[in-house]
Amino acid sequence: MAFTVKALEFLDENYVRNDREWFKEHKQQYNELVIKPFCELLEKLAPLMEKTDSELVCTPKCISRIYRDARYVKGGAIFRDSVWCSIRHKRSAYELIPEFYFYLSVNGYGYGCGYYKTTTAAMEQLRKMAFEGDKVFTAARRAFEKQDSFYLAGEMYKKDHFPQADKKLWDWVNRKSICLCRDCTDAKLLFSDELFETVERDFESIVPIYRLFNEMEKRAAQKD
Repeated sequence: MAFTVKALEFLDENYVRNDREWFKEHKQQYNELVIKPFCELLEKLAPLMEKTDSELVCTPKCISRIYRDARYVKGGAIFRDSVWCSIRHKRSAYELIPEFYFYLSVNGYGYGCGYYKTTTAAMEQLRKMAFEGDKVFTAARRAFEKQDSFYLAGEMYKKDHFPQADKKLWDWVNRKSICLCRDCTDAKLLFSDELFETVERDFESIVPIYRLFNEMEKRAAQKD
């Protein structure tokens, strides 16, 4: 079962109402409209994730809570207007490690691979691998160039730190953080039976980039 317009309507109404009691009364609706499609998406992705990295956790445990962190509410919104899943290694939720993700919000949806924020040490390894022509980086760059679903994202330096670098490397090395994103506002795919297959196919196309991110982490850890 793919997502429906009712899922977006529920997220919007729940966010606007901002009422714990109303949510409790309608939790079954939330589970059916939002959580169930997320679980089915994760089930679809599980074989690919296992093949990509056996340590990736691709289960309903990956799905975010709709409640906001109580530490930051302070009389404001109790609920988020979005839900997401983060397919990552089984570590602390606060560790900066690469992941595959999919999100759904009242403003759209999207998915990708990378970091919420990349560590300085990992980015140093990325640049080293890029400048040395490392085979892991080369495979990742070629995979990126072959696909047209995702764009490179992450905070850029204000000035070009590597003006002599090959143009093919510029967008990779002049960043403080890095990830691949696909952000969508067109609901046609979201409400289509083809959504899960499309996400799976897109994720498969960028597996070499996930492996690059993982290798960056390993080398950064070894350097420490």
